[in-house]
Amino acid sequence: MKHNDTRKGSALFTVMGVILTMSMVLGSVAKMSAHRTFMAMRVPDRIRALAIAEAGANEAYSILSMNFLQRTNAAAFPPTSYGKGAYDADVVPVGIDVAVVYCTGVCRKATVSVILDVKKYHDTDLWGWQDEWDEAFSCAIAAGGDFDFGGSGDISTTNGTLRVHSNSRIDLSSNAGTVNMDFSSSVGIDIGNKEVTGNITAPDFNIHSGATIDGNVITQAVPTIPIPDIDLTPYALWAEQNGEYKPGDFTWTNGSYAPVGGILYVDGDVLIESEGTFTGSIIANGNIHISGNLDVVPSEYGFAVGTRDGSIKITSSGDMEGLFYARNGDFSHESNGALKGQVIVAGTATKTGVSGVVIYEVYLPIPPDLGILDAPIDTVGISAYQK
Repeated sequence: MKHNDTRKGSALFTVMGVILTMSMVLGSVAKMSAHRTFMAMRVPDRIRALAIAEAGANEAYSILSMNFLQRTNAAAFPPTSYGKGAYDADVVPVGIDVAVVYCTGVCRKATVSVILDVKKYHDTDLWGWQDEWDEAFSCAIAAGGDFDFGGSGDISTTNGTLRVHSNSRIDLSSNAGTVNMDFSSSVGIDIGNKEVTGNITAPDFNIHSGATIDGNVITQAVPTIPIPDIDLTPYALWAEQNGEYKPGDFTWTNGSYAPVGGILYVDGDVLIESEGTFTGSIIANGNIHISGNLDVVPSEYGFAVGTRDGSIKITSSGDMEGLFYARNGDFSHESNGALKGQVIVAGTATKTGVSGVVIYEVYLPIPPDLGILDAPIDTVGISAYQK
């Protein structure tokens, strides 16, 4: 009896072992099956998320190809619902010609990101000043003469590390404000009791003992850079076609002004003493003086204020945006309004007052209505893709 009981016990133990093993095998099979089912469900979501991310990146590229200046405007790229998910594109400007698009696509629990490098390619042969492109138009301020920053505000850039260059001497001797730029001078740089966050390069320095230089002080010869000789004739012809060409001096003292066609062109001097908004470009052959409290919003042709033979003087406390260009003269900003854009002048550039002198943003001078064969050709393309 005892022997039979032992055999029965062994058989029961064997059966239980088999059942346990089979249960484990079946559990593993069920688990693998569930995992495969879950993964099978996730794969379509990831594919959709990738498609959504690419759609968002393509939309960002489309916006940049239409207006590359939007690369600094985060509001132009909001989170957007798309299909069964959504995308969020973040555009980061790199210098003046490149923007990086980071776009994340989401579909249910799946998230996929893609990266695009978007570059603006320039064909400036047709402008006649391609040699000056990399030099003057890569500067926030380019002055053929001295640059004198006597204000108590700041100089800043929101578009990478750009420089202020003078073919003569740079004077930063005022004792207030922070200058968040690189500076280069072909003659020398004077710095007062202030902070410079960027590099300074010149053959000669006069630096106050209380100055703070966060970047490098580089003592070396600095070549002069050419100031572009931009032909303003197309702008004059365009203004004439639209009834906005003024054959003599021009004075405006009455509120806002929006010239037909976007350009006011004056053969003589310009005096604007007004409060309001000028929407367009102010270009003249003579001197331009803007006072009062006038805001300037540039036309699609790039210029805020430009002069062929005269100088530009701004004592207005309004905010102004665009390209400030004097082919042969000087530029002075003597008020508290802010400038957004760039200053390119053959003569001296002077800033007093308490506003920041310039928030850098490139503004190309685009000739109006010349046709595709005569106008400069700028192409925005994708230079790299990563997922």
